[in-house]
Amino acid sequence: MRTLHFAPTDCSRQPQSGSAPAALAERFGYPLPRGIAQEAANMDWNGFTTTYAPEGAIRLGSWAAQPAARDQLDCRATISINNRTMSLHAKASGPIGAMTSMLYEIGAPIQIVSLHQRTSGDQVITFLLCENDDRQCWAAGFGTSSDEASINALIAGANRLLPGVR
Repeated sequence: MRTLHFAPTDCSRQPQSGSAPAALAERFGYPLPRGIAQEAANMDWNGFTTTYAPEGAIRLGSWAAQPAARDQLDCRATISINNRTMSLHAKASGPIGAMTSMLYEIGAPIQIVSLHQRTSGDQVITFLLCENDDRQCWAAGFGTSSDEASINALIAGANRLLPGVR
């Protein structure tokens, strides 16, 4: 079994001065996706990460994935929601599908409307436009791999879409 341990998102390595869109464009060499760029136009880096990559009620403790039959991935995760920790399991065609299934299982369903990724050296950032119950929001996740960044973005999106949270 290939076990991946994802550390909490560390946004402190990113530029701290200037607007978030300008800092990200400088760091990754690409502009932000249009929708999130418009929303974040006047934010500084701290405001951006607090808004789009928030720590919230849902937290990922551990993640493990291994190949399964029929090009599936067998994924296991430990997820806490409101300080209640659960061990979850899902089979899917990839980590995004597995995490989406797990989030649904804990009562935090999320659909991906749009996905964008950028890389810079060993850093990956995933931007997701997420939806649930006709509510949409942008979320961001950071990581050292595409999978890690995507899972962190899904967790951020679920935290933003929880009822009463925006």
